[in-house]
Amino acid sequence: MNEYENLNRELSEAGVPDHVFMEQKGKPIDTLVNTKTSSHPYEDILIEYLYKLSGSNLEMVVRALTEKKNKKAAPYLLKIIQRRNGLSKHNLWAVGNALYTIDNKNTYSEIMNLCRDKSLGIGRAKLFGVLSRIRTEEAFDILVKNLSDQEVRGDVIEALGRFGDPKAIPLLENLTPDKEKYEFKARNTALKRLKEKKLGSTLGIKNRSDCA
Repeated sequence: MNEYENLNRELSEAGVPDHVFMEQKGKPIDTLVNTKTSSHPYEDILIEYLYKLSGSNLEMVVRALTEKKNKKAAPYLLKIIQRRNGLSKHNLWAVGNALYTIDNKNTYSEIMNLCRDKSLGIGRAKLFGVLSRIRTEEAFDILVKNLSDQEVRGDVIEALGRFGDPKAIPLLENLTPDKEKYEFKARNTALKRLKEKKLGSTLGIKNRSDCA
């Protein structure tokens, strides 16, 4: 019995049912990934197998752990993306997405460093969303410096919009994204959000002046 089979056996013994879709029977890990069944009660089992599996099998465990409650898993996931573990960039994207979803504030410093590492390519895409929550000048500067990175530009643009600093407006207006790519829609959404915030801030200042 290999480690992936051991994982599914342990999950089954812990009470996770086999996944059944269109009369096709899957494994317990499929239930955690493809249904609304919470993985949180099985977090410790899943964490144990993060270092026993690789490739697509490891990605399934990562996807199962992608739940906000699983704060305990964040440091382990962080080590995986830091060490790469022979994973493809698309495998690493799933790890970044898990870290983004879990949102453990204790990982923020390491995530900023990962966002600087261009060798991760698309693997760091979802991590830029974390920077929009950190909202420091350092986080803003990292986002701006990655606007020229074609692999992650859509996610960087979205993060700048969510960051909420109007200084990003001229930077985004100067971009000429491909209309066929996600970054075109992300740019329009970000600009709308930032301009509304800037207008709201301006009106707030004027209203306070009127009351003075």
